[in-house]
Amino acid sequence: MKGYLHQVWLILMCLLLFAGLFMPIGQFANEEGATAFLTNFRINFVEGDSMSSLWALGVVQIVALAIALFELLLSGFRNFTLQKRLLVFIALLLASYYIMFALYVILLRKDAMFRPQWAGVFPLIALILDFITLWSIIRVEAAIIAGSDSFRIRD
Repeated sequence: MKGYLHQVWLILMCLLLFAGLFMPIGQFANEEGATAFLTNFRINFVEGDSMSSLWALGVVQIVALAIALFELLLSGFRNFTLQKRLLVFIALLLASYYIMFALYVILLRKDAMFRPQWAGVFPLIALILDFITLWSIIRVEAAIIAGSDSFRIRD
């Protein structure tokens, strides 16, 4: 079985998306010293309370992870058209993740100061890996087409 370089990028993307589900993505702190950690599913206050109305971030990340895992399983086959379409869909999901993330921060901030955490960058790194994977798949497809002498395009 022949392995491709884009499979490595897909594995790294899946690991980053999975790890980002369980880590805080931001921290709110106000002048009185109250602190709250923003995760993909809820806001956890230091006092022990939590507000679980932020599940949309987690759902988008889980859907992107599921499609990336399917893409990883599909990458052993040479269905490059479907792979490229799925990668574009993952990129749109991760871009919408950051739009929702920015909206949540703007709506919840009020007078508190927001500090992003490391896990908030994981979907951005996954988005960069998504573009690298797309570029790698295009190169592999071009190499296969260039390498075959009797290749013809069918309707």
